Amino acid sequence: MRILYVCTGVGIYNRGIESFFREAFDGLKHSADSTSRLVKGAGGSAENERCAFCIPRTGKVARLLGKLLGRNAYVIEQLTSLPSVIGQIRKFSPHIVFYSDANLGFQLYRWRARIGIPFRLLFSNGGPCRPPFRRTDYVHQVAPYYLDEALRAGESRDKHFMVPYGITVPDLSVSAVDARRARRERLKLPLNRRVVLSVGWISRQHKRMDYVIEEVARLPEPRPFLQLLGAMDTSSEEILELGNRLLGRHGFSARSVPYGHVFDYYKAADCFVLASLQEGFGRVYLEALMHGLPVIANRHPVMRYVIDDAGTTADLSAPGDLASHLPEALGAEQQTYAARWKRWRSIRDRFSWEVLSPQYLEMFKQCAQPKQGSVSN
Repeated sequence: MRILYVCTGVGIYNRGIESFFREAFDGLKHSADSTSRLVKGAGGSAENERCAFCIPRTGKVARLLGKLLGRNAYVIEQLTSLPSVIGQIRKFSPHIVFYSDANLGFQLYRWRARIGIPFRLLFSNGGPCRPPFRRTDYVHQVAPYYLDEALRAGESRDKHFMVPYGITVPDLSVSAVDARRARRERLKLPLNRRVVLSVGWISRQHKRMDYVIEEVARLPEPRPFLQLLGAMDTSSEEILELGNRLLGRHGFSARSVPYGHVFDYYKAADCFVLASLQEGFGRVYLEALMHGLPVIANRHPVMRYVIDDAGTTADLSAPGDLASHLPEALGAEQQTYAARWKRWRSIRDRFSWEVLSPQYLEMFKQCAQPKQGSVSN
């Protein structure tokens, strides 16, 4: 069974989708039941990994082309990668193309007959996209909420699989006081205050970083320190201004750091918050919980599924609701090793690759053995 993992953002961008594809390939590539290859947008060469030529979404050329064509830079990246991806399909001759970039998938569906390889398209719906799912063969749903939504819309149950995102879960280490102090000094975080961490696009849109700032500002002095981590663009300027105005330069910071450095902040923080009202899945919740952090998220079915009883869900659309939950999350009882271990174990037992690998391989197996009849185009 040959599986081609295609994600042009790997090596270029670090959303949950790119992190998932990187880890899914690494976590499943050694299976005796399959042979895998990863097609990515950038990065060094490695065994069974290939870089597709594309115009990256992060550059000026993609943004300019997007304006000229009425599309965004992300779509330009996908479309310009199509010839390289087709070349890899012809060389590798996969049974399954596993992907999450919808526009690229639409083109592969359109040109499949001319490509000449009878591959099956398996769309990983981490965005998420809504039904109908006409231009793919199978859909990988990552949360029960989106599977139920598709079935209610009349989608065939045989077309959809529900397997959550997996993640590599490190051993839980509770740093000694000196080590934790050294980490905070290195990250330029305060040494004698609680630290609230939020990871995501630093903007009002979707991640609602403005709400997090306003809620922390509602707390009485001495307030916790708020650290925002994520991609920044022109829309981030108002978030920086708001944070400096309401919390001051000594009570707030916003940074963009390489993905590999984010885990240092989880290890240094006391609590994790994300104020988005809904998510396709929310891998950052897994990251925070597997590092033992108390987590506060919006009360949405997807977040309730991901967090389960390891964190707190609240009505984060309501002013004051986050502020009312922060003192408990930052309390001493939430920082004990026993409390942190419980959160870590919740992620290990539900989302580690050791647990989920058989489910992914069974999904691939079923997709590679379609019902009788030719692939539709």
